[in-house]
Amino acid sequence: MYSIGITTYGARIYKYLIPLVDQIKLIKPEIEIIITANGEINHFDEEYRKELFEFISTKKNTHLVTYPRFRSLSKLWNTCLINSSNSEVLLLNDDITISREFFDAFDYVEKKGCFKINGSWSHSFLDRELVAKIGWFDERYLGIGEEDGDFEWRWENQFGTTISSRYFDGIINHVDCNDCLADMNKVNGKYSKFNLEFAIGTKYIESEDGKNFGIMDRQLKCISPTPNQYGCEEFYWENKCRL
Repeated sequence: MYSIGITTYGARIYKYLIPLVDQIKLIKPEIEIIITANGEINHFDEEYRKELFEFISTKKNTHLVTYPRFRSLSKLWNTCLINSSNSEVLLLNDDITISREFFDAFDYVEKKGCFKINGSWSHSFLDRELVAKIGWFDERYLGIGEEDGDFEWRWENQFGTTISSRYFDGIINHVDCNDCLADMNKVNGKYSKFNLEFAIGTKYIESEDGKNFGIMDRQLKCISPTPNQYGCEEFYWENKCRL
């Protein structure tokens, strides 16, 4: 059994989030959905908050976490994983179209561990116990970008293999970056400049004896390892049955 985690923000509630949740609930009405709704850099839109809660209240087994101010994609992903009732989570961006064809194939195949879907981190399947062993998504990446490459680098460094990708029809990633990261310094159209500068220069340095792992695509040596961000979660998993 798995849950679904969706990350979203204000500009996408009608264009993407509502249609995506409606699509999922039409096909799988009982499935647990965790939605993390980001704020903006300097405000959280009250009308957006109201509309979110009104919409979610009509959906069975659908749960919402909101942030008064912008938080990192790493934070949102970790929140989906931690709040899920299940260890395994299908993690989705909001700019996704999904169909019964996808679930017919996805639910049929054996799913173990962690893997990207169709080669992209816009949709992935993650076992949070493995994510915890890697060290969660690094929340020092305060914006959006590089957190997925960082995770892949650490995955290969620990397990000795690249994180896999599995391919399914019936799921479309629209890659809509027109409204991304308002009021933030960006690079390459939709990514945080802060994250890039943190990745190369603070957490990693380029080095001839570094390792070229995952999608980082350069020889890197880690000089600032990921801190222990959620050290009590494993204790909770092991002891929650005693409550």
